[in-house]
Amino acid sequence: MSTAEQSIHEVDLTKLVKPGFAFWPKAQQYRHIIPANPERAICNCNLYDVASDALSAGEQKALVALMNSTLVGLFKTFYGRWAGTEGNLKTEVVDVNLLELPDPRGVGAALADKLTSAVKSMSRRSVGRLIEEQLMDCHLPQRARRIADGPLVLSDELRHDDRRALDDAVFELLGVMDTTERARLVQRLHETTARHFRAIRVVEIEKMEERSRTANRRFSVQELAADAWDAAELSDLTPLAEWLRNRPECTSAMNIPEERPALLSPSPMFDPNTVYFGKTKAGGRHVAHLDCPSREHANLVVFVANEGIAGNICAPPDSAGCFAVLRDAVDRLGTARKRFGELADSRTSEPRLQAQIVEQLMRWFVHGRNARGPAGTVSAEPDGSDEAA
Repeated sequence: MSTAEQSIHEVDLTKLVKPGFAFWPKAQQYRHIIPANPERAICNCNLYDVASDALSAGEQKALVALMNSTLVGLFKTFYGRWAGTEGNLKTEVVDVNLLELPDPRGVGAALADKLTSAVKSMSRRSVGRLIEEQLMDCHLPQRARRIADGPLVLSDELRHDDRRALDDAVFELLGVMDTTERARLVQRLHETTARHFRAIRVVEIEKMEERSRTANRRFSVQELAADAWDAAELSDLTPLAEWLRNRPECTSAMNIPEERPALLSPSPMFDPNTVYFGKTKAGGRHVAHLDCPSREHANLVVFVANEGIAGNICAPPDSAGCFAVLRDAVDRLGTARKRFGELADSRTSEPRLQAQIVEQLMRWFVHGRNARGPAGTVSAEPDGSDEAA
């Protein structure tokens, strides 16, 4: 091997690259994350190096914080180009260079600490999306438009204290010294950002439906149930256990076992107020039982238990109160089931799917959209395997 060949062979190609102090992702969607690069790792074509010889180390850290702010997360959408109708933003180097950012040069130590502390707090958790969660869970255009026409709901990410602290510090850097005015601007920024991504998501859902219609896609039971839930317009959607707690006469506590089914004692002479739980074992014995103060208490327990409620519940201390609460609870669930049946009938002509939609809606009505329902299932997230035309 010649000297020239040996020299070429020993060249460290990594020294041809000068990594920056942060990465800018080329493709972005509903989350806005600009990672710092303290280890000076080398990125590929899907990430751009952010570098500057004009900034001190402290100013570079402040710039990383600024780039992660909601203000930049909104501004970036006016640069680059959208990839199709999926809400996917593509930015090239020229777009990032044109993007206007707050100037971190000469930032004071106290303000720089506010910026970096907020980002450090954000780095210890999962950074969420800038769009409201109910739209991300939505797949039907009619429901999406109905949500978009309703009250604005900020995403979980926009409600985090550390994000609000970061955005507050950004406005302070821009010269807004009044804390009340900064709070007002942060709120307006978050609402504007939420509306912006809401509009993008609605178009995305509409286009997805167009493609699915072309591909003869079938909507899942969960999607149809979610659409029916929004259209139900029931005056009270409080989960059953919470509804009992809110009743003024429910001042006593009762602990319901988890085993099912719950059966009223068949022996009114020997144990009229006992509720048995679970299937009978050898010898005809049930898994568990609960002795109630009265027959009315026992009837209430059977009803609540067979709706999938377990653990501590609130109940009236007297039999008359239990009778009244049970009557109201039965009427309340009956009204909901009738309304859900009407909505399911309007969404599919298949009786089996209608029944599945109603049962899904009733689980949400009894347990809440995000609570754990019977047998440890998450009420808001069925498997969606059943589909309707």
